[in-house]
Amino acid sequence: MNFTRVAELALTSLFSIAITLGIVIYSQPQGLPTGIVTLDATEAVLSFIQAGARELADADYETEALKYQAELEAAIARFAEANDVIVVNSAVVLAGAPDVTDYVTREAMQQ
Repeated sequence: MNFTRVAELALTSLFSIAITLGIVIYSQPQGLPTGIVTLDATEAVLSFIQAGARELADADYETEALKYQAELEAAIARFAEANDVIVVNSAVVLAGAPDVTDYVTREAMQQ
């Protein structure tokens, strides 16, 4: 094979790679989360209990616990959307993701 033919094949390959890369980059879904943070579910429940839930009667406790759960889920969803992240339970993550438990439980408690 001569040098000209090798150069043609190399340029064709590079051009094909560039086109493929461009297609892949521009066809990716937009608006996907860019990071992962964790939430300690146990700590979130303890925050609710320590905030005075243990003094409630059983029927009131159940009602307030369901309200808190709904507020907590809403706070998690707002946090995830506002910060473009996925929130996962810290029990399923080995290490490395920032923990947002305090922030999210504080917001849920304020509601």
